[in-house]
Amino acid sequence: MQYDSLESMYHMKNFVSRRESPWKVDGDSTVSSKLKLLEQELSNLSKVSSLMRKQAKRYQSLTGKIDDLCRRMQASDPCEPTLSPEFRTQQQTEFLLEAVRLQHRSTETRQKLSSLQVETTKSFAGDELTGQSKLSTRRSLDTIGNNFKEIQRNLEIWLARIIGDVEGILARDGSSRVRDYCISQYPLVR
Repeated sequence: MQYDSLESMYHMKNFVSRRESPWKVDGDSTVSSKLKLLEQELSNLSKVSSLMRKQAKRYQSLTGKIDDLCRRMQASDPCEPTLSPEFRTQQQTEFLLEAVRLQHRSTETRQKLSSLQVETTKSFAGDELTGQSKLSTRRSLDTIGNNFKEIQRNLEIWLARIIGDVEGILARDGSSRVRDYCISQYPLVR
């Protein structure tokens, strides 16, 4: 029986035949495809970010208008004894009409929020992001969406209170024409 020397075995053990250099193994195609995917994701994020900023501006604008209405309502006291009842009724009716217009605008803003949520869902539905980044992106989008929903809900409550207060003032003053000025957004409910 003949044994090879350990030295010859050592050289064969560390010799690995390679067809190509290890740094050329599909690295180029993998990196370029990942870069393309990254560019697409960044584009989606910037598009969604832009849409969310527009939605935030809608809410800021609506909040400013409601705030302005509240300031004007507070500046004109409906219980002022020097005002004639007709002028007081006219003024309160104008406030009511403006509040109803703002309520309709709030409804339109809610519809835009719904379409924004559909858009963000579509943008990130078929993503090939890694698990962790997809999860964090989804969490961020969910948090932003929940904040928008809370803002929407609070604006609707605010407007409902304003409308209720003005309708109460008009009813107290005996103005039964309130329903003539307001068209319900729910036509079957009276």
